[in-house]
Amino acid sequence: MLYRLLAVYLLSAFCVLMLSTPALSQSTPATMTRAQKAAQADSIWASLPRFSFRHAPWYARTMPLSVYTGPGKMGDRMAQNVEVGKSFGVLDLGVAFGRNSLRPDTTLFVEGRATLDAGNLGIFASEITMGAGKLFDSQGSLMLELSYTIFAQVGRRLGVGLVSGYFDFSNELNDSSKTYYGIYFRYGLPRTDSGGLLNIGGRARPRRSRHSRAR
Repeated sequence: MLYRLLAVYLLSAFCVLMLSTPALSQSTPATMTRAQKAAQADSIWASLPRFSFRHAPWYARTMPLSVYTGPGKMGDRMAQNVEVGKSFGVLDLGVAFGRNSLRPDTTLFVEGRATLDAGNLGIFASEITMGAGKLFDSQGSLMLELSYTIFAQVGRRLGVGLVSGYFDFSNELNDSSKTYYGIYFRYGLPRTDSGGLLNIGGRARPRRSRHSRAR
């Protein structure tokens, strides 16, 4: 089931990136010559976003509290992790380090994550995260993640979110899936209503509108 959800996520992320580029939505007239079609293809290619790892801004996420569903002591069902990475437009790419429970003999893990800002409304956003990594248990289990978050930009660079997702652990002998719920914090550049990052390269842009607060 989790593998099907990952495939759907990859397909949806590809469609979002393709449809977000205006040049890709232009139709090709049947009367265009080969040279004109080649020029249009070059124009479309040039309009695609370019990712520069060197100039991409850093971000950090931390999940101080997450709880697995199911029976067991609370300490055995709680996990924590910290993630560091870089932001590329609507996409956060990072590496997470964490522990699988709060027990003294807990198992550590490392995971690569991709988080897509799927939609925005005011200070709020919805995100989809896909990850893969390794659980450092006796079997060296493969770790896969698929999660969904409701995110709010509450400060200039600080945001908070609620997350619900799935972890899948598998090795040569065993396979298990866990559903979890948690809260996390993100420190990094805020995004516009279209999902793009603000203040890239030091250029000031209008900030996302916020709800007025009563004084």
